[in-house]
Amino acid sequence: MSSRWALFPSPDPPRNHSPAWRSGAATTARSLWKSTDASKHRGYNPGMPFLSDEKAQRLRYLWWATTQSVVSDASCPSCGSASSRRLRRKYLVTSLFECPQCALRYRVPRETPQTAHKLYVEDESYKGRFAYGTPSQEELNALLQSNFSGSRNQYGRFIPVIQALGLPRGARVLDFGSAWGYGSFQIRQAGYQVFSYEIGKARAQFAREHLGCTTVDDLRELDATIDCFFSAHVIEHLPDPNHMFAEAVRLLVPGGHFVCFCPNGSPTRESVDPGYHRMWGQLHPLMITPGFMRWACQRHGLELVKIEGEIEAAKSDLLLVARKPAL
Repeated sequence: MSSRWALFPSPDPPRNHSPAWRSGAATTARSLWKSTDASKHRGYNPGMPFLSDEKAQRLRYLWWATTQSVVSDASCPSCGSASSRRLRRKYLVTSLFECPQCALRYRVPRETPQTAHKLYVEDESYKGRFAYGTPSQEELNALLQSNFSGSRNQYGRFIPVIQALGLPRGARVLDFGSAWGYGSFQIRQAGYQVFSYEIGKARAQFAREHLGCTTVDDLRELDATIDCFFSAHVIEHLPDPNHMFAEAVRLLVPGGHFVCFCPNGSPTRESVDPGYHRMWGQLHPLMITPGFMRWACQRHGLELVKIEGEIEAAKSDLLLVARKPAL
């Protein structure tokens, strides 16, 4: 998933905006909001409410960002450093910061557990976007018949990475952020025992009922019996990326592997991709860099196996493979 909203760079103003600047930003957002019929929606909430269309969702996100801009905490959501610097601004009221301590790039206003829950669990409009909306029965039948070939849900580039780990048939894989189960299904077809973790209840139910996935509602149900902790395009949505690393360390067996794919947030990618700054926004509050991956592995006691995408700037994904130390 990536933000599809245009980039509006502007000079870097002081972090503590003047009253005149704040007033101007608020006026701009209000005028945009009132220009659509969506502003009359009864369920309006300046957080992240139900949205009937993408334009309304964008404007409500900007209104939320405007209301947060005066009190935004710009410290790093990963390590807490207050020394981060602003890299780019969008829409006057959102910015991308980079932490000098852990190398994480993140959006301000920052994501919170509450806003993430509203977007991914409560907001029905999210369920129909990108690869995450559940398909109709007819669409599902076609996907299964083709083994997802040629679809955005195909896992052809992910499964070989798991296979390269040398795991035995029947090894236990946790699919962290499994959406409606299309990835878990394909990993299971490759010969692994898969546990699917998804916070969206409707998506998890679909995975369980239509694809036979073994869903996990609460990660506390599992213990350190996972051979491979796998995640594809999830970490960039989290309020704090350390949560994923901590869970991987807790759930992996000694010698188990952590495999994480995410959009390529590397500075090298930024230097060659004009669309780099379109990737961060409401859906991607984080831009994961190779530097952050190394920092997080060291912090959480994981052995770094490899990072792909740091030098290969043309790659749209970063890949981290790490290992929990053996006893």
